[in-house]
Amino acid sequence: MRKAPVTHGIGPDEPLGFAVAAVGNAAALAFERALSERDLHPRHFAVLRGLRDGGEHAQQQLAAALGIPPSRLVALLALLIERGLVQRRESPVDARVKLVQLTLDGRSELRSLTKLAGASERRLTAGLSDAEKAELRRLLGIVYDNAAVEPGGRPARVW
Repeated sequence: MRKAPVTHGIGPDEPLGFAVAAVGNAAALAFERALSERDLHPRHFAVLRGLRDGGEHAQQQLAAALGIPPSRLVALLALLIERGLVQRRESPVDARVKLVQLTLDGRSELRSLTKLAGASERRLTAGLSDAEKAELRRLLGIVYDNAAVEPGGRPARVW
């Protein structure tokens, strides 16, 4: 588990990038701690969510859709496959293509982890009204869209 940056709160004069990074890191650490009880990482959660539609996905396309380097996705999938949460098979059309999909146990685990994420979110947003939460999501979406693009318009690697 990574360490939180040294900070004692976010003051009104803090650079916004630092404030967003500090809050994001604290929220990520809280979620990481919650998932560690299941010996999982938020990246495993992201993979399970990426497969939630129930269909088969080409491993390379899933990596691209999640913004995860393909080599890192292989390692994440290995644990999920070992636990019976995801299955992988060769494409019947092209043996070079690996298809992955959630298992029934994977769907159940995703539901459970989503509840865990909800508990983490409730703790994170305690004291905010529903309208304030919606506004925070909207504003963070704008900030993310701005941050997720490198100069020149290329998507930034977020993993």
